[in-house]
Amino acid sequence: MKHTPLTTPNFDLRSAAPMEMFVATVWRWVAVIVAAGVIAGLAPGCSGSSDGESPSASGGSEATGPSEWRLLPQFPPREQVISRRLLGLNDLFALDADTAWVVGTDGAIGRTTDSGKTFVLQKSGTAINLTAVTFVDKSTGWVVGTAGTVLKSVDGGDTWQILQAIPGVFSLESVHFKDAQNGWTVADTGSIFKTTDGGENWTKLDSGTREDLLDAVFLSDDSKAWAVGFEGAIVHSDDGGETWSAQDSGTDAVLNSVWFASETFGVAVGENGTVLRTTDGGSTWEPIDSGQTEDLFGVFFLDDSNGWAVGARNLVVSSTDGGINWTMEETTSSGDSLRGIMFTSTNNGFASGSGGRIWKFGPKSLDN
Repeated sequence: MKHTPLTTPNFDLRSAAPMEMFVATVWRWVAVIVAAGVIAGLAPGCSGSSDGESPSASGGSEATGPSEWRLLPQFPPREQVISRRLLGLNDLFALDADTAWVVGTDGAIGRTTDSGKTFVLQKSGTAINLTAVTFVDKSTGWVVGTAGTVLKSVDGGDTWQILQAIPGVFSLESVHFKDAQNGWTVADTGSIFKTTDGGENWTKLDSGTREDLLDAVFLSDDSKAWAVGFEGAIVHSDDGGETWSAQDSGTDAVLNSVWFASETFGVAVGENGTVLRTTDGGSTWEPIDSGQTEDLFGVFFLDDSNGWAVGARNLVVSSTDGGINWTMEETTSSGDSLRGIMFTSTNNGFASGSGGRIWKFGPKSLDN
């Protein structure tokens, strides 16, 4: 901004009367003081503002700005990788804004308690490919994997106990517990198993399908549940996972993930950008144009409006209208497949995938 030079009044003090000279002198100093104050107010870095810019916009005490995805340090660090290949992360579970776990290949389990600033490698006691993780509180959790592997921890993952494997399955793909005793896991050939003793023993249930199941979701009160898998398979339980029946998805695409935010609203995602949406508990499923052709591997909704999905080639898409429209979100890496996605609020979320990559979603102003 261009400013007009400030000048003092032009008085001839030599010809003025004494009183007039005094008044003229006073006015001269007043002009100088006013000019100095105006100039100081216009100087850079001062508390005044110009051109309509508020003080906070030019470096206020807490400028937050919009949220963004940030790539966290590789997990685990290269010096901790035993095999030559980098780990692939298959799943994550966020208990709250600070606490989350990731699991993946070579028996990898990691935990953060500082909102993702650091993920600590935990000793799982196995080199099996681990596919899914869940916790009911900060202490008690389970991990499942290939060859029917089931792990349990009662100290937040500081130590893991290898429980008796579930026989007759190639890979357990999803796990959910409603409390320290009652849980479910899904697997290939339509297998669904339930435990009532914390994972020590499992009973096979009739799922209503023979297709491989890849993911399952339970409502927060555990009254209803859904599972999805190959050939567009969707199965549903309305009695807390005791009995299951098939639903018509209207597609033969592989469905990799499903999430329900309420007993009526849910979204399933899968290969080639497939997105299905229901508002009647799965009685009918509507195909949605996601605008993507990459495979989608994970989906999560905070409520009936706000949700995210992740997939191949570092794809992240989001919806604010209940999955009707999807917008691609910006990330800074390419080529990775993202498989795990979970949010604790609209400004706090995690995503994980191949190459030991973990992403954090949060305000730009937060250094985390």
